Amino acid sequence: MGEAPIGAVPAPPPTVASVETAVVHVEVDTQPDGSLAVHWELDGGEVAVDVASGPTPDHVDHDHETTVAAGHHDVVLAARGAGRQFVSVAPHGGGSAVVAADRRVPFEGISNFRDLGGYRTSSGTRTRWGVVFRAEGLHGLSEADLELYHQLGMRAVYDLRSDMERQARPGPFPSHWVEVMGRPRDSDVTGPLAGRVTLGDGEQVLGDLYIGLIEHSATQIGGLLTGLTDGDALPAVFHCHAGKDRTGVVAALLLEALGVPRATVLDDYELTSRYRSRAQQDPTFRRLVEEYALTPEAAAGVLNTPRWAMENALRAVDERHGGIERYLTGPAGMRPSDVEALRERLLTTT
Repeated sequence: MGEAPIGAVPAPPPTVASVETAVVHVEVDTQPDGSLAVHWELDGGEVAVDVASGPTPDHVDHDHETTVAAGHHDVVLAARGAGRQFVSVAPHGGGSAVVAADRRVPFEGISNFRDLGGYRTSSGTRTRWGVVFRAEGLHGLSEADLELYHQLGMRAVYDLRSDMERQARPGPFPSHWVEVMGRPRDSDVTGPLAGRVTLGDGEQVLGDLYIGLIEHSATQIGGLLTGLTDGDALPAVFHCHAGKDRTGVVAALLLEALGVPRATVLDDYELTSRYRSRAQQDPTFRRLVEEYALTPEAAAGVLNTPRWAMENALRAVDERHGGIERYLTGPAGMRPSDVEALRERLLTTT
């Protein structure tokens, strides 16, 4: 990446973009120095593209940054200071722009707060940027993070943690408590962890947990997704402790409901391994070893993001319930009109 240097404006070719060429995907990654590495994919022939940026997902208000010559698919934009920066890429001379941002919101105190926008669906639409976020516990936000948090305009917070977790680490904002569990409330908490020795054993805990969440928390998940259709519910964020397992299952079911391809849903799940550091996981690692007597290998497995575990859970939705639509309108308790309203609110054609 970074084939064009910061500030450079590669000369466009003499011809403008063909109407048969479209920008179909844009990725933005924040670099250590705050600059933005932008990469795009085209459908059709090679053309020059116009790159613009701004503080909101509305590309109409973006300022032109540079025009990149045909044959190049990367550029690095200079840092623009604090806050989120959205980037739009469009064929030079005409064509629809595709907007993207770094999926991770750049908080200081927490690292796994992510935007679920910008994902392409099987119908050709995209999930809206800046309306639904997934996150780890918000109690970790620092004082310096509060300004950026308020810039997001959050209207609803859904806390998926247990009552014990909430009492130990209260959230900083009013929230809807939607406790999701992977087993019946009166079951033995330590049971699923007993006898776990290997890395694979630890990952199997997650595989069982994800299917358990789908089976035992269907109505809670359905209630949360229905809540996102309320007129004043967006932007919204849902979170658990690490933003990986309970949050991961809810995010996966939401993206499936919106028509995001399964491979992309699984990619989103695995992003936690990129954004949540081992140092952040050390307290949980020690607890698993010291309080639940897991071996270090098994504890490491529990902290992983094994793609197969989420894939098996989503396959269970297909095999046990006949797919996401029937799951949501069956055990999750949503009306067909709720599912349709969810798609209308969270999808866009631009």
